[in-house]
Amino acid sequence: MRFILAALCLSLACLPAARADDPYTITGVAIDATADNALQAQTAAMRRGQAAAVRRLIERLTLAEDRAGTALELEAHMSETGEMVSGLGLDPAIIAEMIAGLEISDEQRSATRYLAQLEVTFDPRAVRRVMAAYGVPYVESQSRPLLVLPVFEGETGFSLWENNPWRAAWSGQEFGHSLTPVIVPSRRGNSAPVPITARQALQLDPEALTNTALMYGINRIVVLRAGERDGVRRLGGYLVEIDPSGEILTDTWGPEVVYGGWSDAAQMFVTDREDDWKRRSVVRDLETRSLRVTVLYGGLAEWHSLQEALSRASLVESAQLDALSRDGARMTVDYRGAFEQLVSELAERGATLEEHPRLGWVVLSAR
Repeated sequence: MRFILAALCLSLACLPAARADDPYTITGVAIDATADNALQAQTAAMRRGQAAAVRRLIERLTLAEDRAGTALELEAHMSETGEMVSGLGLDPAIIAEMIAGLEISDEQRSATRYLAQLEVTFDPRAVRRVMAAYGVPYVESQSRPLLVLPVFEGETGFSLWENNPWRAAWSGQEFGHSLTPVIVPSRRGNSAPVPITARQALQLDPEALTNTALMYGINRIVVLRAGERDGVRRLGGYLVEIDPSGEILTDTWGPEVVYGGWSDAAQMFVTDREDDWKRRSVVRDLETRSLRVTVLYGGLAEWHSLQEALSRASLVESAQLDALSRDGARMTVDYRGAFEQLVSELAERGATLEEHPRLGWVVLSAR
């Protein structure tokens, strides 16, 4: 259900964009291996960790139905330790080519065992080559960041900031690299006033939501209410978007039953958002098309912002500058995918692509 909650006389056109991390980094990969000596254990652990990171990356960027029947299909099988893990039909040499960097932390070693945590960064160009080789369409860019307000219903009432295990579950995980990046707000010191209360969040208070959006440089907020009753954990809430005119649009999400802990519930929500984003954004048409556009701006800063939106869009192969004036530019944009996907991705980056009766296709800041 979608409805208009309120309209505020506030322009968010100058809202500073919250930055997310790129989706080509996989964090928190736990590695553990035992062998005849320390070097063999470390080598085995690193090899398994890199394969696990690739599996997580492929699962993040693609849909299961598109991987079916290919070497990228993540089939479940029983590991040597008796755990169910996802298999991957990629050669180790291909996996090595995809990796751009490794960061190792929390190392522990003995004469026969090696444990650590890995952060693996992948080369987008190498990932693109592998996806193309196996004919698997995938999503190359993230959606706009989402600010989560996790409201917990306990025995003493609703809590958002203090004594909130639901918020702790979000804070204890890293979702900045997901396809739908999630930001967890902080109080910025125990003595600092809270930007929004649990009650205001649940009531979708327009002023409190807008002030919170301005504080964090974001225009999408999710209010997620969670609680446990009769041994059953549930969560649900609202997806809130504040458009540039100040109008607040709200969709409902859930309610859903939680199987597992609150950390599992947070991951479930992010996975749901990622799947929704993938179904709307996955590139199936790889043919390159050209589009002549006029970029309209009111100053140098706005021009740089729109130029960055075009150049950083994953669907844009190239954006060539043909002519430049004080308040506008002509560009030739080569892009892949459907035209509607290009419009959607530019909108995620704060730019509107629309047709003008005299100028043709025009790119301007979302207002």
